[in-house]
Amino acid sequence: METIRKDNLSLDAKEKIGITVIKDALNRFNRGAIVWSAGKDSTVALHLLKRTVEEEGLDMLPAIFVDHGDHFPETLKMLDEVSKSWNFRVIHARNDDALSHVKDGKIYVNDLNERNRKEIEKLGFKGESFEYSLETDVGNHILKTVPLLMTVEKYQFEYLIIGIRWDENPARAIEVFISKREKPDHYRVHPILPFTERDIWNYTFKYNLPIHPKYKEGYRSIDGIRDTKKFSDKPAWEQDLENTKERMGRSQDKENMMERLRRLGYM
Repeated sequence: METIRKDNLSLDAKEKIGITVIKDALNRFNRGAIVWSAGKDSTVALHLLKRTVEEEGLDMLPAIFVDHGDHFPETLKMLDEVSKSWNFRVIHARNDDALSHVKDGKIYVNDLNERNRKEIEKLGFKGESFEYSLETDVGNHILKTVPLLMTVEKYQFEYLIIGIRWDENPARAIEVFISKREKPDHYRVHPILPFTERDIWNYTFKYNLPIHPKYKEGYRSIDGIRDTKKFSDKPAWEQDLENTKERMGRSQDKENMMERLRRLGYM
């Protein structure tokens, strides 16, 4: 008899796994939120959460939107429209100190507050400035991870639901459904780990989910305006998902340093 592996389960089975993971978190913990970027993966995770809380007769959790200041207008529009339609609150996680010190596309270390300078020290960064970019370790950490962790601290969240997948990156391939994090103490809940990129699109069309317009233009992975590029004019779901890299429009340096970033709290 064939061994059932994580990458050949049916979509229906993966949906049930996702809902089971979310139910377990809802039953085990109290204060939680979901990290939502308006991207395809986090929107699927958001919909699984919506289905679960409706089934359980619970209120929708708030969504944390990591606001790095360089979003496509379509991202912000989708954020507003979906949150109103699905009736949940959006919390903007934003590093105002770093964003207020952007000068000519750079951020100078000495301009930053003590918290940010200490976070930069963790990376061993010795430069005077770094690019206002999400595709470097220091930029990604200061603009995304630090504000996310500050939001966990501020609202005292016990857990975060995050839409990452096993097949995205080797650093994520060893993740488990519910894992502990420290500084600050909280749990990460990962309901769509077994999903593939193709599963994400199949689920999206099965449930008629809202789709970020940039995917229709050919983008496969979406983040900041200055760092995200497309390599096809075909809609994302019509591209060769199985034989090309999903994040080929994103810096490969960042992909290579993913394990390091995740140790510091990245998703």
